[in-house]
Amino acid sequence: MLSDLERWVGTFDFRIKPSHQEAPGLPIEQIIPRVSNLFNNGNAVKMYQSGSRALRVSQFRYDEAEGTLTLLMQLSDKRMADPVFADLESGTLRVEPKLEGEGIAVSAHFIIKTEPNVGSVDHYKTVIECVPGITKSVFEPFLNWLLRTSYENEEFVSELTNRKYKLRPVLDVISHTSQTLEESLAGSRLQGIRLISTNRVDGMDKNPYTETVEKVIRLKVVKQPGRTGKVRLLNSLWERGKRQGYNKVSISYSKDGKQSSLDFDVREDAATKLFTKMEKVILPDGIGQCEEQIHEDLREKMVRILNA
Repeated sequence: MLSDLERWVGTFDFRIKPSHQEAPGLPIEQIIPRVSNLFNNGNAVKMYQSGSRALRVSQFRYDEAEGTLTLLMQLSDKRMADPVFADLESGTLRVEPKLEGEGIAVSAHFIIKTEPNVGSVDHYKTVIECVPGITKSVFEPFLNWLLRTSYENEEFVSELTNRKYKLRPVLDVISHTSQTLEESLAGSRLQGIRLISTNRVDGMDKNPYTETVEKVIRLKVVKQPGRTGKVRLLNSLWERGKRQGYNKVSISYSKDGKQSSLDFDVREDAATKLFTKMEKVILPDGIGQCEEQIHEDLREKMVRILNA
């Protein structure tokens, strides 16, 4: 569950490049007006799952003087269970049902620096409010859809072949990494560990009639190891996974009231692998699970992180 007094913020790079290698560069200042036009026309929304799930840009703010673009992204889903409230003393439950056409909603703030990183022409530092549901695997495809739609029917003429090609920006989201496994798990409580093996039924990579089968060992942590003990425990499971043919390890843990997970390939070196830089932001006046407008206090503190 999200706290109403704090948020975690992750630091990333947005790499924006043309979809065709011969295309001219697409600096973000050229892209912003097109996305703004899409937003102003009410088209910065995409429906999923036969109309039961929606992802949209609900607020859009370009501050040219500050050099930032702020997006408030909203996810709403009809399929999520109705919220349930419990009386703290009696334990009596109250269900608040969704109305017709409604879905459970969450929102996340994105702040993008519009000046490219030093030494780069296409990497833009970005800070993102981390909330359940709006993960990289969700927002990266949506933002790429937004860019494609903004450049629909746009073309360029190649100087090499004199042929016309589609012109559109492509976004890659790259984590700013600053923490080792030991640093990431410091002060945390391990909840569970999974060893996962995924294999195609017939071993064929591109057959549309095959499916992936998972074999999973679930381990419950009944006694919490110390800081260095956590890493030793995980390293031993890494070795077990390699020996027994597992190819992934997933760790669930809680830290500072936040539930998180880390996923690895067993071939990776856990001791040297780095993780996304995360910072906790305190919001004394509170923040909702889903904000209708840009939250000014959170935005101000995210801009400080962006400029640090």
